[in-house]
Amino acid sequence: MKGLAARLLAGGVTGVLALAVAVVAGVGLTQNATHGDPKVDLSGLPDMPKERVRAYREAAGHRDLFQHLPCYCGCALLDEPHASLDRCFYAPDGTLEPHAAGCRICSEIALLAADLVHQGASHAEVRAQVDATFTGVGPATDTPLP
Repeated sequence: MKGLAARLLAGGVTGVLALAVAVVAGVGLTQNATHGDPKVDLSGLPDMPKERVRAYREAAGHRDLFQHLPCYCGCALLDEPHASLDRCFYAPDGTLEPHAAGCRICSEIALLAADLVHQGASHAEVRAQVDATFTGVGPATDTPLP
């Protein structure tokens, strides 16, 4: 996916639209995941694959971390650019943001970060691993280090 995303994003607006279509094509499985915070009400979001459901549940439990993680999906180029991975999952008013429901990259970053935290990694270690893994996939949000 990294190579494909980089090639599509390099194609400008057309490439970003093609990437969005490719990402949305992965949506459509079930919302029954048991990881993360099971109390998060996802009923307002579209049906999505289990890994994206888990990503939303993990986002609910790791907002303090996600606010310090960049996203590499291209959301930095939106009319209202995202400032961090947290913004892909939560709107400024604290309600769930549907952006990550249709974005494989957001979910991959979220799940990598959550898995690292569950393995005992510090926030600085998580940030370093996210940057090392996703740099070059797409334009990053301008997210300061904690």
